[in-house]
Amino acid sequence: MPVMSMIAAAPVEATAVPRTRIAWTELTCLTCGEVAGYIQDHRIVRPVAPGRIRLERSRLRCGRCGGMLLPGERGTSTTPAGIG
Repeated sequence: MPVMSMIAAAPVEATAVPRTRIAWTELTCLTCGEVAGYIQDHRIVRPVAPGRIRLERSRLRCGRCGGMLLPGERGTSTTPAGIG
């Protein structure tokens, strides 16, 4: 539905820009307590720095000490910079 502007008599389209929401889960090492990375949208694993997450026998391991990675804090963000 076109909306009329007070400045000009030309119709202005009122469209809402959809915001993408990113669900994230923090991955923390059980042994050393280091935050190794994040899981985005329940499927994408993103390390904090290169080499912080290793994959051994289909299990996520800490790149620093080799300990198990456990889920920590969770949240949602609208930008990748807002994760964590």
